[in-house]
Amino acid sequence: MSRSSAPPLRLALGSDRVLTALAALALAGIAIAVVVHTFLFSGPWLAILALFAAVLAAGWTYRLRMPQWDWLGCDAEGEWWLATRAGLREERRLPIRVGPDSRVGAWLVVLVWSAPDNGRCGVLWVPWWRMAPEDFRRLRARLRWPLDVPGKPGLGARLQAVGRQAVAILASVSRHGVRRMNSPRQMAAVEHLLSDDPDHVYTEDELDAIEAVDPELALRLDRAQTFAQREAADVPADGPIDETVVRQAVEEARRILMQDGGDIEYVGLEGRTVQVRLKGACVGCPRSTLDLKNVVERLVRSRAPGVERVANTF
Repeated sequence: MSRSSAPPLRLALGSDRVLTALAALALAGIAIAVVVHTFLFSGPWLAILALFAAVLAAGWTYRLRMPQWDWLGCDAEGEWWLATRAGLREERRLPIRVGPDSRVGAWLVVLVWSAPDNGRCGVLWVPWWRMAPEDFRRLRARLRWPLDVPGKPGLGARLQAVGRQAVAILASVSRHGVRRMNSPRQMAAVEHLLSDDPDHVYTEDELDAIEAVDPELALRLDRAQTFAQREAADVPADGPIDETVVRQAVEEARRILMQDGGDIEYVGLEGRTVQVRLKGACVGCPRSTLDLKNVVERLVRSRAPGVERVANTF
């Protein structure tokens, strides 16, 4: 499956106070070391001048700081983008190009990007705690695919290309060491990592091992297991219903729908059916029906298991 045929991504970025605090402490330590060294070996006046220069540099850096990106995404054509929370509501996204020097690790993703429209560039640090585990896995799997970067690729991209060619060559070699020249497709050897049991549920460690060899297969397995778990969660409704919890779930679904221009209003509770009213630009279209089923109903039933269904009231 090519990158252009991959499903689109829209990943929420959480706040990162740890790396920000570490970077601030490192810069403050360097500035203090320079001021102390200047004071001891060059006199107090030069130390005051160095302190003033450090304050100016800190203020200038704060003024030119990057926005607080809240969303990272990739559309169906493989085009990446960044957006703030307010910008996504207003459909204002920053198209970016992922550089070949980006790094994908087990616990950290370093995204080197540039914006073709305004020439801006930056580095987005995404540790594992900034995303949900499923979103972090999808991001790693997508970035492990070859990057379509114009011009001469960087060192990282060339090393990744060499690694992929080596895996393909090893996969094309038979048990006796003879290369199969007529193989229709060179596949990575992951048979020993797969289970013969069709009902087997792969653990995080097993998916990580598969992802190291075949990221696309790991992504498909993860998505299939997630879908199966959601389907298995559709058990008959039972138990009491807390209307406060239902209201909170509808409000959470409302924030999700507003990101795509939709809206929803809580009407009331009738037996085990939650009555809502869909609003926005797509009322009555097939997409609104999918949103009601896949977003609102699943979210409400996960918060309040006693709810049987969610119905739209016109």
